[in-house]
Amino acid sequence: MRIGLIANSENRDAMAAAQTLLPMLRQRRECHVAELISEASEPVLREWRPDLLIALGGDGTILRTARFIVGLTVPVAGINFGKLGYLAAFSMDQFQEHLELILAGRAPITERLMLHGAIGPADGRAAAPRSAAPLEPPLFECVALNDIVLNAGWPFRMVELTVQINAQDTTTFRGDGLIVSTSSGSTGYNLSAGGPLISPDVKAMVITPICAHSLSFRPVVVPDQAVIGLQPRRVNTGTTVSFDGQVVQPLREHQCVLVRRAAKPLRLVENPALSHWRLLADKLAWARSPQA
Repeated sequence: MRIGLIANSENRDAMAAAQTLLPMLRQRRECHVAELISEASEPVLREWRPDLLIALGGDGTILRTARFIVGLTVPVAGINFGKLGYLAAFSMDQFQEHLELILAGRAPITERLMLHGAIGPADGRAAAPRSAAPLEPPLFECVALNDIVLNAGWPFRMVELTVQINAQDTTTFRGDGLIVSTSSGSTGYNLSAGGPLISPDVKAMVITPICAHSLSFRPVVVPDQAVIGLQPRRVNTGTTVSFDGQVVQPLREHQCVLVRRAAKPLRLVENPALSHWRLLADKLAWARSPQA
């Protein structure tokens, strides 16, 4: 078994834990190779082809790792050294406790839907693209595990967008932006903007407005096969499209955005001691009564 460790280099605790784990893993007879991958990237991981990745950091480390392994089927186990740690479900102690199970391949694994977003020319049309086919060639493309967000940006006037689902017109939206979220990302920006919580095993996307200039535009849940088209009619100088809040690209009026399901999901190793709903209650204080 080839095991790669990806640690948040800006987190001293995560780096120290990685150095602690390395000799422990190398002593295991199941591990033929265990290495700290200091310069993780898609080409490096495709060439190295690990059987298991251990991400040490927070949810941001998981989000970055998910982009690195796009197209691969390697499972990822996250050890949390950040704040929330909703995706990175293990503490260091819990990971060591369940190490036998993880290395034997008997720990629960969920397949998390990922999004593929592409920005391309709109050919001067006032409406969104009339086809759900991929943009060829895209000006920019990227994948995301949590969400793809169109932000109004500076000078923070409302933007105006035409929204399509499967090349069918839905509405023209005015507001501060729009979130397209996966079930995994439903606990993030989507939740803060008033979107629903969705179980990660539900293969769906959520379209959530940010401060809509309307009382009737509510979040919409669509199947993961849907293709969502966004065509700006009016944008700001600083309008951007962000991918998991980590990759940011400017958006202009003559461009459009297509969001669809990515070709491969992320295989995430879950903590056997915590169900999704227990994790939700513990991490987000979900449905907890007010405390004096």
